[in-house]
Amino acid sequence: MDYRRLISFGKSSFVVSLPKEWIGQNNLKKGDLVYLQESGPNLLLSKKDSDEKVEEREKIIYVDGKSAYTIGREVCSTYIQNYPRIILRGKEIKNKVKELQGIVQSLIALEIMEQTSDTIIAKDFLNMDSVSVEELIRKMDLVTRTMMKEAQQIFDEDNYESLNERDQDVNRLYFLLYRSILYNLRNPMKALKNFKLSGLDLLRAHFMGFYIEAIADEVRRTARHAHTLKMPAATQEQVQQYLVKMHDYYTTTMKAAYNKDTELAFKQAELKRSFDKELEILEAEVQKTPGFNRVLTRLLRMTSLIHNLGRVLYTMQ
Repeated sequence: MDYRRLISFGKSSFVVSLPKEWIGQNNLKKGDLVYLQESGPNLLLSKKDSDEKVEEREKIIYVDGKSAYTIGREVCSTYIQNYPRIILRGKEIKNKVKELQGIVQSLIALEIMEQTSDTIIAKDFLNMDSVSVEELIRKMDLVTRTMMKEAQQIFDEDNYESLNERDQDVNRLYFLLYRSILYNLRNPMKALKNFKLSGLDLLRAHFMGFYIEAIADEVRRTARHAHTLKMPAATQEQVQQYLVKMHDYYTTTMKAAYNKDTELAFKQAELKRSFDKELEILEAEVQKTPGFNRVLTRLLRMTSLIHNLGRVLYTMQ
């Protein structure tokens, strides 16, 4: 931490010197404008917004010799890093057209603008200054709640495909959330001006999004394994009732998050012990029902993820 002395300047102003290293790193010189933004008791200072046009940034991804899984990871990584133009290039484009189109279309606001036998050009039309981190969290939360409700009916209804599609929706929202958080971390003045979000707020949102997305994954995986097993009706009832409790556990934890209710978050944390004991009872079914260990593993992880979500609330105030 660097301390600077406040100097009186005239009758009504004060002056503080800026570190020479910071001036050099930001290519500032005498006469340049800097911006000041109040944030509670703090005063944030930043250089003038860059005049660089974000539309000029692009990333070329070569697809030859790569699996669709690998290409998908590279495209998602590039999207999250806020490249507005993503170019897929290679001789194998024509043989992977449907897979590559699916990858592009799975990301919010990314559209194919040009396509040839060896090139696909995708462009992003989002204005990141208008993308709300908090709104994305709420959307992820709503879809995850619906998934948890549907999972309770997995033994009565053939709804796994619906659950799978909703999980993909959560993934898409999480990619955009991650992207928005990185954008605002790189532009802290915009985060404060547009959404009144500090660096700590963005870190909290990142962890919340991470855990919500992971919880949605475990709901889907639980349903995927459970609906294929032939288990006794009594065991099905136990699993259903546990999923009901997980829905309540999750929704109450999110209530604590929205209300910034630390006391409620602490109370939620105390519930994990009782849930662990219930799962210990279910362990007896592992020997009776082949494959049930996969369901139990997913339920254990889901419980831990909700618990960790609550931990974010009372450790990042």
